[in-house]
Amino acid sequence: MQFQVPQFIETEDKIVGPFTLRQFAYIAFAGGFSFTLYFVVETWLWFVISAFLVALAASLAFVRISGRPFIHILMAAFGYYWKSQIYVWQPEHPELKKSTESLRPLQSSGTVVEDIVSGKALRDVWQSLQTGTKISNQQFLDRTGEHYQTFQRLSGERDAARRIDYR
Repeated sequence: MQFQVPQFIETEDKIVGPFTLRQFAYIAFAGGFSFTLYFVVETWLWFVISAFLVALAASLAFVRISGRPFIHILMAAFGYYWKSQIYVWQPEHPELKKSTESLRPLQSSGTVVEDIVSGKALRDVWQSLQTGTKISNQQFLDRTGEHYQTFQRLSGERDAARRIDYR
């Protein structure tokens, strides 16, 4: 016995001519509201408000950003701006005055690009975090048998790579 598997479940059906029900609702609401405003306000004000309503209805009905409907983007934006924001920043050394001379010792912490790229700095931090003791880079590399070598690209950028010796 064969069963038919539904496909294209993400697409909406075209109900009113070339429009989906949602698109038709946006356009019909904007048209109805604009029609009502024509009899209530002056002509120049009606024209300005109608232009805004038509642009809003067209964008809600047809615009998709990264595959998501524009209404979802608007709701996310309103939610982001409506909710309270909490910004937390805690400096590493709050007692230190923030000047170029006082921050210079912190900038030269001894971690070089090759250590970061090869992962040695991360291994050192992880090792000291787990055991509370610090193991040197060379001791770790001797234990694991991994060898790293730095090289310079044609662009002048220095990088580190793991060296594999086939014996």
